[in-house]
Amino acid sequence: MTFHLKKMSEFPPRDVLIDILARLPIKCLVQCTTVCKSWYSLITSPIFITIHLNRSDVMNKDNKLFLVRRCSSDQNEEHYSLHYDNQMFDEYAKVRFPLKSYANYNFRIISSCNGVICLSYDQFFITNDLYLWNPSIQKLMALPPVRVRLQSRGSFMHNIGFGFDPLTNDYKVIRIVFSNPGEIPPEVDIFTLSTGTWRDIRHLCLPYIIEDRAPLAYVNGAAHWIASDRRGVLRGRLIVSFHIGDEVFREIMLPGSMAIDVSYPLSLRVAKFQESLCLIEMQLSGHFGNIGKYYCVWMMKEYGVATSWTKQFNIDMGKILESAVLTSNGFLVSSDPESKKLRDLEIYGSTYSWHKDQFYAYTESLVLLGLKPPVLRGKEIEADEKTKEERE
Repeated sequence: MTFHLKKMSEFPPRDVLIDILARLPIKCLVQCTTVCKSWYSLITSPIFITIHLNRSDVMNKDNKLFLVRRCSSDQNEEHYSLHYDNQMFDEYAKVRFPLKSYANYNFRIISSCNGVICLSYDQFFITNDLYLWNPSIQKLMALPPVRVRLQSRGSFMHNIGFGFDPLTNDYKVIRIVFSNPGEIPPEVDIFTLSTGTWRDIRHLCLPYIIEDRAPLAYVNGAAHWIASDRRGVLRGRLIVSFHIGDEVFREIMLPGSMAIDVSYPLSLRVAKFQESLCLIEMQLSGHFGNIGKYYCVWMMKEYGVATSWTKQFNIDMGKILESAVLTSNGFLVSSDPESKKLRDLEIYGSTYSWHKDQFYAYTESLVLLGLKPPVLRGKEIEADEKTKEERE
């Protein structure tokens, strides 16, 4: 095998080799990077990673994956696994989480894009550490320290977005910070993977308030949040989007009844469904002492056009609670909108307030493969922190 390595690297032609390698699974490609330097350079190149990702999306369109997170009862340990998006929600693979939680709180998953997950360690503002993690290849990147921190500004509200710019083949993280509290305009910084640095872009932000650590939806190349306009007498809600490519904030209007400001800001959230921007609206029903809740799912049929909002279906949470096994933990169920049948998938997670979002659509990829420091893995992060303390 060793004797023929040079010939293998020169034959077949490069375009044929790319076509062959792009059909291989992730684990096999990681092993192929050790064959020779030319294969390593090819497989870790941004062009090949994009080719492989696009081909995987086509080949695996009927085998979508979900990333499932479970937290231990003391909140100090996280367990991850990948599952098929089928009726039985079968397990595809277990995933080793390379970081350790401290002080009884866990990492917050911001978003997933092209197989990379953005993680934030920010629950009590003691730390504001951000990471990019690719579970498929077990690569973890620690982002540089953020500019606005508790130590420098005191308490604040903040939101984080993450996405991909296809024009530059680059990944970006945006951080929006509201001080004093909810002071507008907020301070805004953006991290670009290609440069490895943060930039101050506060001058671009719109004058709206986004609730602290509000859920986001990454759709159509933009991060979306529910926001509120608190200026003047007329107060209402809307969707604020930040487009990763051109780095511009935009507004999207909500259906008329939802635009009115209400007392429960978390009753409405954005989501992604069938590649479209969606709204999930929680509504209460029944009488005092027997109050149930159900969720209305709305879809924006034509992106950016407010008149295209269409109600898709309702999910009755009362029926879910009746059909599921009640435990001290949260549970995952599947709902069929057509048959209106519910099924307990027997997957249980934490009901801790910051960890209710336990399940994420996921795509395997090679993104971050071959990336140089500050890429770190598990214990290497701890060792790096100890080295930093010793230097100080």
